[in-house]
Amino acid sequence: MDKKLNLYFFGEIGTYDKYNPSYICSKKFIPEILYLIAYNEPFSITKNEIIEKLKIDNEKFDDLILSLKIINAIDIKENRYKINFPVFLERDIDILNKHLVDIGAIIGKKIIEMSQLLNDKISNLENHNYFSKERLLYHIICDDVFDDTAFDFLAERNIISISKRQPGNRDYIIIGYEDCEEVEVHSNRLLCSSNNYSSKNFTFNSFGDSDGIRKDVYRFFRKTQKSLETVTPFQNLNLSYIKLVDDINDLIIEKCGEMMLKCFSKEISYNDLSREEQDIVDFLKELNYLTINKESHIISCNIPVFKKEDDKVINEISNIILNHIFGIVKSTFEEVENKATGLTSIRHKVSIKEIGNELWHQIFGLTNEYLARKGFVQLPEHVKGEGRYLRSLRVK
Repeated sequence: MDKKLNLYFFGEIGTYDKYNPSYICSKKFIPEILYLIAYNEPFSITKNEIIEKLKIDNEKFDDLILSLKIINAIDIKENRYKINFPVFLERDIDILNKHLVDIGAIIGKKIIEMSQLLNDKISNLENHNYFSKERLLYHIICDDVFDDTAFDFLAERNIISISKRQPGNRDYIIIGYEDCEEVEVHSNRLLCSSNNYSSKNFTFNSFGDSDGIRKDVYRFFRKTQKSLETVTPFQNLNLSYIKLVDDINDLIIEKCGEMMLKCFSKEISYNDLSREEQDIVDFLKELNYLTINKESHIISCNIPVFKKEDDKVINEISNIILNHIFGIVKSTFEEVENKATGLTSIRHKVSIKEIGNELWHQIFGLTNEYLARKGFVQLPEHVKGEGRYLRSLRVK
């Protein structure tokens, strides 16, 4: 069977263990099982039907179903199942298109109307003299506003859910998309994905689409973590080692952040650094965060660095934009709730506010695409195998 879900997680998924949805949902057959449950009516498809379709061992199936139940991804009733999180299948796309038609252009035009005011605001950023206004607005509007502060803004107005307490003292929402070309346009190919890897004082960020494996800090450490899952036949040993490695990685990222900030703040020669510092620079250079001049050996910072004092400007821009577009967003959500009853998630009685969380991703992703096409924000270049994205660093 080649039908399956691609799964995404928003929030704090916690330690890589039996309560971690990324760990559970990466197991063989899980994406296919979840697709079959979502495709059918709630509590209709049976255990035996799934086993037959996937040609899976009975004991193995029971273990996988238990894993999904532990993380609250499904409900079970007499060996029949239903989905507990928003899912979007190919059959949902026409419904989404009908209710989101032109929404990116409608909101995008409202934002472009305020260009002079927004440009005046970003002139107060320390980055202003080093990066174009289009690059800065990309990070602030497309990511900081739409993929961060907007969620609190909409949650406070009772439009969406941003928090879902989960087993294992976690707080996250799972989103599933059918793995097919038609759905890709609404998931992997929209500019609506923020990758963040944090240490005590720094967050390495990249923002873009999900059409590939990004060459960024977040993806690198997640990939290395994933590779350790099966490094030996002893699963509990592997998971225990991953916990130790995660702690060490946090220390590495803290040192990387310190080096980035140092190179952003003053002129530094590679030759004046210690061996350990040079190793850190070499690592960041491979990730395209830093550049070393071949003649002078001076290190240059390739990405915007947003400091704590920049938060005031970012929050001002956020309040301006979100209050300006709220009426449009609210009416769109109401239309979907009242008229899009055929959506898979609604049929499975998933909370409309959880569905709204992903609906907002669709809305701001379409808006970001419009703003990028119009040149109001920088359009990231597509890198084969990586997708479109731009990097930044946040100092806490």
